[in-house]
Amino acid sequence: MSVVKIIELVGESKESWHDAINNVIIEAKKTLRGIRRIGIEEFDVRMADDNVDVYRVRAKVSFRIER
Repeated sequence: MSVVKIIELVGESKESWHDAINNVIIEAKKTLRGIRRIGIEEFDVRMADDNVDVYRVRAKVSFRIER
């Protein structure tokens, strides 16, 4: 029987939401093992001077707990 933990991460990019998602995946893989799922919960942007400054995604990352 396995137990799965879910954490929330926010990825950012100056270029696109796609890059922001890739940043979440890259960073999650650096410290987590047994990733089962990464679900994107929200897309938003941070604005500066009436222009898009940063694309952001909020993601839930599911991974197995190791014993």
